[in-house]
Amino acid sequence: MKLTHPEGAFLNILNKIRPWSPQQRALIVPFPAKQDLAERKSAATSADGPIVAFFTEGSFYEQEKERMAHSAERIGLKVHATAVPSAGSWVLNAGLKPGFLLKERARLRGPILYVDVDAVFHRNPWPELRKRECDIAVYYEFDARLISATILINDTPGAAELIERWREGCLAKPDVWDQVVLEEIIAEDAASAKPQFRVARLPASFCWIFDRVENGAVGEVFIEQLQASREATKRKRWFGRIGKRLKRRRDRVEEIERILNGDN
Repeated sequence: MKLTHPEGAFLNILNKIRPWSPQQRALIVPFPAKQDLAERKSAATSADGPIVAFFTEGSFYEQEKERMAHSAERIGLKVHATAVPSAGSWVLNAGLKPGFLLKERARLRGPILYVDVDAVFHRNPWPELRKRECDIAVYYEFDARLISATILINDTPGAAELIERWREGCLAKPDVWDQVVLEEIIAEDAASAKPQFRVARLPASFCWIFDRVENGAVGEVFIEQLQASREATKRKRWFGRIGKRLKRRRDRVEEIERILNGDN
């Protein structure tokens, strides 16, 4: 039925008010329920490398860590999450990442997978990650902007050197987002006459943002990012209202936790 002008205007207003657009709803990839786990759990093997993460102690990120650990355990994986003191702000805390990873790279042998704690696992990523021959593998949003939420770090001198440069860069530019610093280092190296680092690009399925329309659809998701930064950077609004982006995050978290709680 063709909408009259007033009806069309009313629909446009509703679409601006509603937190979810039809396109965003269509993107949702179902989080695996308990009955879907048998095949996914059997895919975990002793060849899988360690998964590491860190979180600021005494913050809401502790709850994020528990959710991620639960999602990993139900498919046979284990997350080694480390509590660290807050550096004072969200950006400064993000800048702790390369220093943490440098210690983990020196401590552990073999490939390491780093994942931000505000994520959940849909399926085991290691069968695909083991195919990457590189120093590190990372996701680039829209093929342009590096996202440091999921990083494969292989056991190579190049990986250790790159993380060290990243750490130094974050110390030199403490007010710059950690992933911007890493992106600049990689771009500068790639543009040099003799690039030093081998950097592979991960597909969106390893760093899937549940409501990011620009990412397009994927056949399967390995790691879903739940965007806790929307909580950390939320603005005060009239009457206690929250923004649409934060509302979508809370809706998605509630849906996933309902499934995880059904495991018990």
